[in-house]
Amino acid sequence: MNSKILLVIIALIVAFGAFIFLGNKKTSPTTSTKQPESIESQQKESIVTQPNNPTVTVALTDSGFVPKDITVKPRTRVVWINKNRKAATVDSNDHPTHRLYPFLNLGELSNGSFVQVVFDKAGKYSYHNHYNASETGTVTVE
Repeated sequence: MNSKILLVIIALIVAFGAFIFLGNKKTSPTTSTKQPESIESQQKESIVTQPNNPTVTVALTDSGFVPKDITVKPRTRVVWINKNRKAATVDSNDHPTHRLYPFLNLGELSNGSFVQVVFDKAGKYSYHNHYNASETGTVTVE
């Protein structure tokens, strides 16, 4: 009986410690108010659009992101499509840590695939192709 009580107490301590640890990660400076409220990262056959939310498309080409820099309004969906004939990524700056905007770490895209993010909050968000860090872009939300 005593061993069961001891196991329950240990489990509660571990659960409480995990709650505290994970709670602190959510309030770290890298996830400040510049992080969008809603994020969608998808690879699908077709791009999902919302009637009241505009969509802007950025192509990953042999020469980099086209267009390289865009300015959008809040609630705009930005779609990155890989037209590079080889694998590429969309990752937050700075390189190689990708810590400035973790929601922009969208991962690897094979040729023809895409990812998308809905930007809800004003700010300037910089990103790059991790496989070729000289390929960069920015999304400015005003």
